[in-house]
Amino acid sequence: MIAVVCLAALAGGFGKPAAYAAGASTLPYDVWQVEEGLEQNPITKVIHTRDGYLWVGTYTGLMRFDGVRVVVFDSANTPGLLNSRVTSLYEDAQGTLWIGHETGEVTRYTAGQFHPAGPAAGWPGGAVEAITTDETGDVWLLNDLGMLVRLKDGHALTPPGGASPSRKVGISREPSGKVWLAANGKVATLVRGEWVPFPFDDAAGTNFFERVIPAQDGGLWVMDHTALRKWREGRWVMDLGLCPCEAGYVSELMETHSGKLLAGTVRDGLYLLTPGAAPLHFARTNGLSHDWVRSLCEDHEGNIWVGTGAGLDALRPRKVQMLSPPDDYQGRAVLSFVVGSAGDAWVGTEGAGLYHLQGNQWTCFTESSGLSNLFVWAVLKTTPGTLYVGTWGAGLLVKQGERFEAQGDFAQITAPVVALYEGRHGELWVGTTLGLHRFEAGKQTWFAGKDKLGSPDVRAIAETPDGALWFGMLGGGLGCLKDGALRQFRKPDGLSSDFVLALYAEADGTLWIGTSDNGLCRLRDGRFATISSPQGMLASIVSQIADDGQGNLWLGSHHGILRVSKADLNRCASGQAGTVRCLSYGRAEGLTSQKCSGGFQPGVCQSADGRLWFPTAKGLAVIDPRGFTTNTVPPPVVIEELLVEGKPVALPPDQSPGAAPPVQIPAGKQRFELRYTGLSFAAPDKVRFKYKLEGLEHDWMDAGPNRFVQYSYLPPGDYTFRVQACNNDDVWNELGASLAFTVLPRPWQTWWFKGALLALGGGAVAAVAVWAVRLRVRRRLEQLERQRALERERARIARDIHDDLGASLTRISLLSQGVRAELEGKPGAAADADQIYSTARELTRAMDEIVWAVNPRHDSLDSLSAYLGRFAQSFLSTAGVRCRLDLPLNPPHWPLSADVRHNTFLAFKEALNNVAKHAHASEVRISLELEPDAFVLLIADNGRGFDWAALKGQPAPADDAARPGAGNGLLNMRRRLEEIGGTCEWDAAPGEGTRVRLVISLYPVIKT
Repeated sequence: MIAVVCLAALAGGFGKPAAYAAGASTLPYDVWQVEEGLEQNPITKVIHTRDGYLWVGTYTGLMRFDGVRVVVFDSANTPGLLNSRVTSLYEDAQGTLWIGHETGEVTRYTAGQFHPAGPAAGWPGGAVEAITTDETGDVWLLNDLGMLVRLKDGHALTPPGGASPSRKVGISREPSGKVWLAANGKVATLVRGEWVPFPFDDAAGTNFFERVIPAQDGGLWVMDHTALRKWREGRWVMDLGLCPCEAGYVSELMETHSGKLLAGTVRDGLYLLTPGAAPLHFARTNGLSHDWVRSLCEDHEGNIWVGTGAGLDALRPRKVQMLSPPDDYQGRAVLSFVVGSAGDAWVGTEGAGLYHLQGNQWTCFTESSGLSNLFVWAVLKTTPGTLYVGTWGAGLLVKQGERFEAQGDFAQITAPVVALYEGRHGELWVGTTLGLHRFEAGKQTWFAGKDKLGSPDVRAIAETPDGALWFGMLGGGLGCLKDGALRQFRKPDGLSSDFVLALYAEADGTLWIGTSDNGLCRLRDGRFATISSPQGMLASIVSQIADDGQGNLWLGSHHGILRVSKADLNRCASGQAGTVRCLSYGRAEGLTSQKCSGGFQPGVCQSADGRLWFPTAKGLAVIDPRGFTTNTVPPPVVIEELLVEGKPVALPPDQSPGAAPPVQIPAGKQRFELRYTGLSFAAPDKVRFKYKLEGLEHDWMDAGPNRFVQYSYLPPGDYTFRVQACNNDDVWNELGASLAFTVLPRPWQTWWFKGALLALGGGAVAAVAVWAVRLRVRRRLEQLERQRALERERARIARDIHDDLGASLTRISLLSQGVRAELEGKPGAAADADQIYSTARELTRAMDEIVWAVNPRHDSLDSLSAYLGRFAQSFLSTAGVRCRLDLPLNPPHWPLSADVRHNTFLAFKEALNNVAKHAHASEVRISLELEPDAFVLLIADNGRGFDWAALKGQPAPADDAARPGAGNGLLNMRRRLEEIGGTCEWDAAPGEGTRVRLVISLYPVIKT
């Protein structure tokens, strides 16, 4: 956890409001204190290693810091680290971290492991104060007496002037490996394992040198009792004059990559020295955790880390300057303000009155100046120089001299005044919670309230080049007054929200609308477009909108101040892009509060010097867009841990692709957790991540600021976890980090087990298939045998009927004819004999039909076709109706079951019977059509027909002559056909004959 302390150097005290005799200037830096495990903990050494971590030495262990988390290594939890009292740290050219201890021991950290490496042979005793390497790569240790000892062989060197515990020795190293030493006022270099004195031509100096460090340009920075100077190419090239710190108490001296010098002291804090500028002083009184500076370090992003006697601090340049009077606005929020062309500002507050800043002088106006209400919600200074002040309970006031008064028509306003705007013609627009007023020359000339507007709480006013006046309302949406016509837009019209807090009109007529719950809205060419959280906006509340003139809009919100490109916004609003890239500036950049005050106008402005001003809950925030630099350093990404069921798995030290074999995870494990980090210290809370587990996920997953991901279960297989990170300015490290690992399978999850199981299963399936085929064949044979037995029985029955019953019926017919000849003159008996003869003939025909239906020799389509033809000709000729047959000459020998033949014949017979009895037809046409899956019998007559549409679904009429068939003939035909999977269709109309279509499906018969 990091806490920020804002630095403010006060030039003097302050009295009660109404006037201040002194102002306040704010230092352009913040001091951040690392609190997690490091507060009140003396820091002995801080270094930034090439992998991106910050390593911190303390007397209670070694700390590794990534900007968010502190990991503690000590002798209790870290094998190989035998001593927790760390006094020095050093990283060599190979990336090995050397750790010096208070006891003189040395530990080496390499490839993720700690290993004891000392003490050096012949160690003279004392703590290891510093570690360095020479030009050959040999490691040297400096003890607290000033003795320098080579680790590999114990070769010891005494500093110039002798070893002494009372005067500390300063040692430094050039990038080339050249080692410098300042001790007892003398300077020496390490050459081939020995000290070589280095003389300065110091005719103007004292010849007593306290510190010597390499300069960025290849020279040396040298501190003596009188001055801080630069030595280069054999001469002094720069003199910064006297160092403001106390002589003899400089503990650390460092030059930053930007050329600034930092001087840490034993008891006077830290001095920041910039050539050509006044020094800046940081101490316990203005944010530093302690006045004893023990170590200095600069990371890869330019942040300065200060290890003190009571903790770890970070020194960062402020991107946002906070402007506050000495009383800090009495703890009240800033709501509205106006900045003059000379840089003076009038600031309205939430209950602390009105403040005026001129130069460095603050003045506060309260009740004594006529402000009967100290809640100042709107402040406006017009072009002529008139200052208007809108209040919560005292209406609209005008500054007269040193007092504020309600004048003329202004006194009629009693509602809270929340917005003031000067029109292009000099008119004054006043927005209140009850409506919008227009004043010209002090007279009210127009007003729109509840009678003309819904929810007329006017919070923002803007004017477009076409002369239209736009105003935003809290609950009433957007209003427009143009050419005297008033119009109101709300959500049903396309507006993103009815709660409008801010408006900004561009020269091309585009209107930007900030809302209180749905981000930003653009109105262009009569169309609204919303840009909110789903489109990448970092805040749903937009309370201020300002244009920096460099192609960006700056937005006040409750999540800091946002910057977004207008080109990105317009592409998104036009549907050409799905999201926008939005950068936020908050506490890390200098804001003391991330909540911008909203709903009051004027609420944002750009002063004559180009700076942007925003009101916040804790003062005025001032940003210079021209001075903003993008953090172009992509954050290093490290996968720190892989936890399986809560237990860490050893990871390879080199996680680059192909550098090490995949990590092996035992079979049967669940609950996987990967912990990773992005090493950016500029704004650690704004580092964002995305990850992908190859082998399970195809797309990148947005992790936001989360530094871990969990999987409840992973099936056996090979995986590669990849993670990327971006810094606070949305610069991504697209290479990121990756970790390959393999989840091993259980025996029954292996390929050979699955193959064997598959083979066994295949064999079983084959065996079952063979058994099933055999069973089917056996059943089929049994079925065929039963069918052949049934056919034999049907053939026997047909023969018996034909031979026995047929012969008897024939004999009856012959006998009845013989008796008929003998009954001449007996009419009654002759009629009975004729009746016996007719009945016998009908029974003979019926018997023939039954024999034909039963006999299996006729179970085929060709037999059915021939029989139906013969029957039709015989039946219709008896009825006196011509019969025309349209049958195939050689119909296929498709097998048909007895049921199919029998029901088809009965339906066919019923159709012919209807023709003979009811149709009064002279001709019947019978045809047989063959289809791929059916055959169709068509019986068409030229009789009188009937109204089939009227007959469908109606009960059969009683008059037999009026119906197409007696009784249930039609119904029986349909049922017979349905029983064998066919259909029966009629097409008839009065006077047009009747067509009967019998469709018999072959699927149940011939489908295999």
